[in-house]
Amino acid sequence: MEHTYRELAPPVGLAPYLRCFWSETTADHQQPGTMCVLPDGCIDVVWLAGHQPMVVGSATRAMFPLLPSGTTIVGARFEPGMTAGLLGAPADRVANLDVPISDLWGRDAAPVRQCFDMSGTATDGISALSELLVGRLCIVGEAGDPLVTMLARLLVAEPHTPLAILVDRAGLGERQVRRRFEAAIGYGPKTFQRIMRFHRWLDLAEASPSDERSLVDLAAEAGYADQAHMTREVTRLAGLPPVAFLAARATPP
Repeated sequence: MEHTYRELAPPVGLAPYLRCFWSETTADHQQPGTMCVLPDGCIDVVWLAGHQPMVVGSATRAMFPLLPSGTTIVGARFEPGMTAGLLGAPADRVANLDVPISDLWGRDAAPVRQCFDMSGTATDGISALSELLVGRLCIVGEAGDPLVTMLARLLVAEPHTPLAILVDRAGLGERQVRRRFEAAIGYGPKTFQRIMRFHRWLDLAEASPSDERSLVDLAAEAGYADQAHMTREVTRLAGLPPVAFLAARATPP
């Protein structure tokens, strides 16, 4: 079995809340801890066959999950800001944490799981996860904070947007915007902006060979003050300086 990762568009009923469903299978020879999950401003519900679903809070650093080789795991990745009602707790309570869904939902976290536990296939896992989330949404009604989601989309598209403009768009005070971000995403708008700028840098770096664009150029185009600023931020978020990080990304797990 080889390492695979796939994304799937959510069904219509979940589309306003989810960025995607996804599945990942570790290779038969893969060592635990070799997968790298980068911070992306999203909260995921993650499910491994034979175990209960977990809420994986929005992260501020790279994570290296310890998954056995030959394992299939499925997940639902929520749009930033669209999980507060679904979680049953403010998002900042689970930031940088993996929390059993039963700790948040209680009896509501009892999905029909026999097929997925027995087959361990991504198809059964995504079907079971979809059923779980649809059932939860029927209980809680509205899942997220549309205002924060709108502001987050602005920062995804334009990570260099001054926070003063963000506050003006919200029509709220700066403290109110920060509190709404923390409750809906897990951290404030400045941290979210840093993570979106990092992903813009990563997209630019991977879009062209390294010999065609210098680190100085990448830093400027991504919106960093200079190369040193970029190096500090990439190292904080990815755990490695830029050159080493990109080299690791190019090496299969």
